[in-house]
Amino acid sequence: MKRILRIGMDVHSTNYTLCAIEPRFDGDDIIYANVKVTPDPDNIVQFIENLKKKIKEECDILCGYEAGCLGFSLYHELVKKEIRCVILAPTTMMTQQGKRIKTDKRDALMIAQCLAYGGYHAVHIPRAVSETQ
Repeated sequence: MKRILRIGMDVHSTNYTLCAIEPRFDGDDIIYANVKVTPDPDNIVQFIENLKKKIKEECDILCGYEAGCLGFSLYHELVKKEIRCVILAPTTMMTQQGKRIKTDKRDALMIAQCLAYGGYHAVHIPRAVSETQ
């Protein structure tokens, strides 16, 4: 069975924070990386390639980010590059109660955990042509 890695992305117009985890039901999740990169989809592709080299094993990747100001453009860019991606509806995401300090790294980890454990609903993604109409 292939391993499945989840990459939570806290995306802003000035940077992306990427957190790659592998969920473990028999212990703590494995966190492979939690890094900040410039806002370019190619940086996500490079991050995934480096991750696969590090793991040295065939694995599936699922990326996701919270719906917000960037809209669907990043989603469409990643899908063009054959990277599976979802956009999470913010009001449906599971969150840890009591943790009030928000940082990009914590948000990226939380998004990755939502992807891993199904703690979200995905938003409807319009086709790329309907975005410009």
